[in-house]
Amino acid sequence: MRQQIVSTNQLKVFQAVCLIPSVLIIGFFFYMLVLRFKIFYLGQVGLYAYLFYRLYYNRILRLKTIDYDDENIFVVEKGQEIVIPFVDIKEIKLRSLIGTHSIELYRDLGFGEEFYFKSSLWYPLNFKKVDDAVYQLQSKIRRAKQNYTPENYRSLGS
Repeated sequence: MRQQIVSTNQLKVFQAVCLIPSVLIIGFFFYMLVLRFKIFYLGQVGLYAYLFYRLYYNRILRLKTIDYDDENIFVVEKGQEIVIPFVDIKEIKLRSLIGTHSIELYRDLGFGEEFYFKSSLWYPLNFKKVDDAVYQLQSKIRRAKQNYTPENYRSLGS
């Protein structure tokens, strides 16, 4: 039975809502330096672009929607579903206090060796329920790795 962590529609709303604080934070820094202290140089534009990239693009837009069953993780990437077997997953780690987790892979599957997913949009408030779901996923991955035998395990070498 497939279990879904966060739906695609919820993730799109979360990305749109997070755009506003990101722009406000960068706008505040710009206001303080340029309008308040009358300091402006061309490097600031690059600095603000880098801050926006780190705050919004790198942490929010790279989030993926994932589902999982007893053997695979299903990642929704640009409208397509990519199936990743549990044995290809190195580990799952919590990356931020707002519930962003990363999944590290043993090999690149077209979108990098690491991708992020959000365990819950209300993560700090419902952490027990969400952590149980992530721990259950981690235990399924551990179990799949223990029971895995390679396809060429019984073949003879030349």
